[in-house]
Amino acid sequence: MKIAIVFLLAAALQAQTNALRPLHVSPAGEILDDSGKPVALRGLNRSATGSGNADATATDADYAAQNQLLSMNLVRIFVNAAWWTNKVQVPIANTDYQTYIDGLIKRAEKYGNYVLILKAGQFPDAPCGADGKNCPASNQGDLNCAASGSATSAICLAQDTSGTYIDTAFTFWAAFAQKYASDPAVLYDTWEDMHGIDNGTWSNGQNQLIAAIRTYAPQSLIFMEDTGATTSSGTPFESIVAGTLPDVVWSNLVWNFHLYTSSSGSCTEPASARYANWPQNFDPLVSYAQQHGHAAAITEWGGCNDPEPYHTNITSYAQSHSVALVYFDNTNLITGTGAASQLTATGSKVKTAYTAIAGGGPTTVTSVSSANGALTLAAEAIAEAFGTKLATDLKVATSIPLPTNLGGTTVTVTDAGGITRQAELFFVSPLQVNYQVPPGTAAGMASVTVFLNGDPVSTGTVQIGSVSPGLYTATADGKGVAAALAVTFHANGTSGFVDTFQCASATSCTALPIDLGLATDTVVLELFGTGIRGRSSLANVTCKIGSTTVAVSYAGAQNGYVGLDQVNITLPRSFQGTGAANVTLTVDGQSANVVAISFK
Repeated sequence: MKIAIVFLLAAALQAQTNALRPLHVSPAGEILDDSGKPVALRGLNRSATGSGNADATATDADYAAQNQLLSMNLVRIFVNAAWWTNKVQVPIANTDYQTYIDGLIKRAEKYGNYVLILKAGQFPDAPCGADGKNCPASNQGDLNCAASGSATSAICLAQDTSGTYIDTAFTFWAAFAQKYASDPAVLYDTWEDMHGIDNGTWSNGQNQLIAAIRTYAPQSLIFMEDTGATTSSGTPFESIVAGTLPDVVWSNLVWNFHLYTSSSGSCTEPASARYANWPQNFDPLVSYAQQHGHAAAITEWGGCNDPEPYHTNITSYAQSHSVALVYFDNTNLITGTGAASQLTATGSKVKTAYTAIAGGGPTTVTSVSSANGALTLAAEAIAEAFGTKLATDLKVATSIPLPTNLGGTTVTVTDAGGITRQAELFFVSPLQVNYQVPPGTAAGMASVTVFLNGDPVSTGTVQIGSVSPGLYTATADGKGVAAALAVTFHANGTSGFVDTFQCASATSCTALPIDLGLATDTVVLELFGTGIRGRSSLANVTCKIGSTTVAVSYAGAQNGYVGLDQVNITLPRSFQGTGAANVTLTVDGQSANVVAISFK
C-alpha cells in the first residue's frame, strides 16, 4: 500500500509539472500557452537567491505555503551569474550553487509555477556559511569595485552589477539556456536594470543577450528591462515608442517594468517615474508593446510601498490589460515558515487581486452602433463590442457569409425573449469585436457575451430597438463629413459617381463640393449607415439638408454588404452654389447622427 501511495503521489506531481505548457506571445501581445489559451502570469520574487546566503534557509514547505496562500503561478528567482558559472559552494545548503538553483526550479515547478530566472549580480564573493554571518550584499560587486579604489579597475569590469558591463553574462546565459532549453516552465529575464548606459549600448546588449539564450531555446519567453532611468537620449522604451530607437524585434518578448510608488515608513524604494500621473506615463508603453507583438509585465511592484490607490491601480491595470504581475518580494506577503506561514495584511490584498486575475471571469463588454456610437442597437445592425481579452490576436473576415467563429472568438446575443443567437463577425482583436446583431433579435434589453475558445470572457447588456439609425462618416468617430457618393444620371442614359469627401489622414477629412451638373441631369446622394432597414415604412423616413426637407427615394439594405444600409436622396438643383450643409436623417422618429456635405 505504501508503495502504491508513493507511486500515485509521484504521478500526481509529474502531471502537475507537465501541466506547465510552453508559452508564447501572440501578435496582439498576449501570453498564451500552446493550446491558444491566455495565461495570466502572477507571482512573487524570491529576491534573496542571488545574494547573502542565497535564500538557502527557505524550505520546500515554504514554497508549498506560498502557493497555498496566494493564487499564483510564477516564481521569479535571482541568479548570481558568477556563483552559477563557477559552481561555488552554498555552505548553508550543503551543495554547489548550480545544483541549488536547479533544486529551487524543480521546487517551484512542483507546486505549479513557471520560473522566471533573472540574471542578477555577478560578484564572486561566495554565499555565507551555515552560521549566517558575513553574507555578501546584493550590490557586493559594486562595493568590491569601490573598495578597489578605481572605477576602471579589472575588478570593476568583472564584478559590476549595474548592467554597464555585460560580457560575463553571455557565458552564463548560453550555458543556462542549454541546460534548461527543454523545460517549458523556465522563462528568462535578461538583466536587472541595465542602467548607466546609453540607448545604443542597451539595445546592442539586449540583442546579444537574447541571441545567447535563443541559440539553445529558440522559442523561449524572454523578459527584458530597459535602463529604468532617463539618459541624455531618453529612456529606451520611451525612445522606441517615439521612433528614435529601433525596436528589439525578436519574437516572444515581454517588456518588463518595475513600478513603485513613493516611500513610506521604513521603505526606501524611490518612486518610479512611470507611475507618476498614472496611467498616462505607462499606458503608451504597454500599448506600443502589445501592438507590436510584445507582451508586458510588471515584475517588481509593491514591497512595503503598497498603499491605496497604488495597489488597486496596479492590480486592476494588470487584469484589464493582460499584464503579468510579480510582487516584490515574498517577505512582505507571508510571515512564518512552513505550516506556520500566514498572509500579512498586504498579502491578503495581493491574494484577492491574484485570485481575481486567475479567475479570468467574464469582464464587462460594451456594445455600440458602429456608425455613430449609439448605445441602442437594432436587429441586423453592425455593432462594435469593447472589452478586454476578447481575442488572442487580430483577425478580419475575408469571405461571405461571415464566420461566427473568428480565431477562436465567438459572440452570442440573447434577446428579451430569452432566445440566444450566434452573431456573424467582421473583425476581432483583444480589445474590440465588430459583429452583426443577429436577424430576428427582439426589441428590449439583450445580453451580449463574447467567448474565446469556448470560454466566456466578457459579457454586457444592450438595448435593442426596432431601428437605431446611424450614418457612416469619413472618419471613424461618427462625426463630421459624410461617407457618401454623389451619383449623376444624364439625359442620355449614362451615369457616373464621385466621392463626396477627401481625407488627408485617418482623422482629417473634408467634404468635396457636389456638382449638380446640367439642368437635364439628376443627382442622387447615397448615404451609408446601419440600423435603418427595420423602419416601418418609407414614409417614416425623413431627411433635411440644412433647413430644407428633401425626398427620400430609398432606405434599406445595401445589397452585397452584411448589415450595411443605404439611403438615397434626390438633390434639388436649388442647392447648387450653397456651400456647406448638414444632413439630418430621422427614421421612425429617431434621429441619426448629423453628417456634413458641401455643394459647388
